Amino acid sequence: MAQLPIVRLPHPVGSIGLDALRSLAASSVAAIVGALTTDPVRSDDVPNGENGRAMEDGSELTVPADPALMFQYFVNLGWTDGLPVLPPTPAAIDAMFAASGLEKNQTLGVIPPVNGIATIEKIAANAVMAGCLPDYFPLVVAAVKGVLQPGFNLDGVQTTTGNVAPLIIINGPCRHPLQINYSSNVLGQGWRANSTIGRALRLVLTNIGGATPGLYDKATLGQPAKYTFCIAENEEENPWEPLHVERGFSRDTDTVSVAGCTGVNSAVDMASQTAQGLLKTFALTMIGGFTSGVTSTEVMLILCPEHAAILAAAGYSKAAIRQELFLAARVPHEKISDENLELLSKRRPAWFQANSAAAIGVVDWPEDIWIIVAGGKGAKSAYIPGRTGTHLQTISVADRVSRGAEVDCRCA
Repeated sequence: MAQLPIVRLPHPVGSIGLDALRSLAASSVAAIVGALTTDPVRSDDVPNGENGRAMEDGSELTVPADPALMFQYFVNLGWTDGLPVLPPTPAAIDAMFAASGLEKNQTLGVIPPVNGIATIEKIAANAVMAGCLPDYFPLVVAAVKGVLQPGFNLDGVQTTTGNVAPLIIINGPCRHPLQINYSSNVLGQGWRANSTIGRALRLVLTNIGGATPGLYDKATLGQPAKYTFCIAENEEENPWEPLHVERGFSRDTDTVSVAGCTGVNSAVDMASQTAQGLLKTFALTMIGGFTSGVTSTEVMLILCPEHAAILAAAGYSKAAIRQELFLAARVPHEKISDENLELLSKRRPAWFQANSAAAIGVVDWPEDIWIIVAGGKGAKSAYIPGRTGTHLQTISVADRVSRGAEVDCRCA
């Protein structure tokens, strides 16, 4: 066979120069050889309590009774996110089944990168460890279904060097009996439902999907939202239709939406009292989170009720907000490095046509800007960029969600 000619490329491959790429490849050889020559990893096996190796009979573990020792035991098994977990006892897992009405051997699919089998039993075990109440479990199941949709691009989310994390957004009447926060400090701490539902999804992605940091999860920096990232929408103070209605569901349907998000950027504007003033602030915030424009397919704007009221009073619909931000949130070419411009011309060529302006938008279409309303008092909204190839997914929740006495989950 004739030898193929050697082609030397003068430009970077992707975003990495050839010299750096050669160095990266050389440093990875040992890990690749090790992965190919050691015992294969069985993603659906359960480690035992002695050495963490796989057992095929699915027998139960005997764990230390002392909480501190039990926590360290789970740490040694690699089952935690670094924070304490609750023991997934058979009784606790059975309580999760009872809340969902699902069979424990029912399978939702396989979770990359190691393609672990996502059975209801395994998802329930992770929900228990995360601290979920059984009534939260149908929401956890819906979140797992959401990230398993092809459009979410879970494999890319799990293994990227970026800092993407799944954001869970809950809509519908279940927000009240389950006390899911949608008001003050909605992106912060203090609410069991928000904290544990988001954490359950993270444990599922790590323990079933195998996205162990430094092994398959290749995030360069990561972000705190990779512990947990779950909010509800403030439908009561939303002047437009809430997200799930916009997505085609009835207002009284409980839904879980999942979006791949790379960080939270504050959009603070306590001075503007006009829609035009606010939109200028939001456009500047979006440009500030541009990050060379190669990491976002969709983006999200979380409007606080005060900002949403100003925009709605001026007659703005969601579509009108999207259109105006799409036109305003653009970065001139001279603000972008030559190397990134070259990369962008390949990844987003529509912005480099002969008749186009010498600027590039944060997104390619107005519809790529999702808008929800959340938070409490104060003139502070947020902008969240997304990730390449990752699209928001919305899943309806099973009817077994608790319908107990409603509790107002808004903070004072």
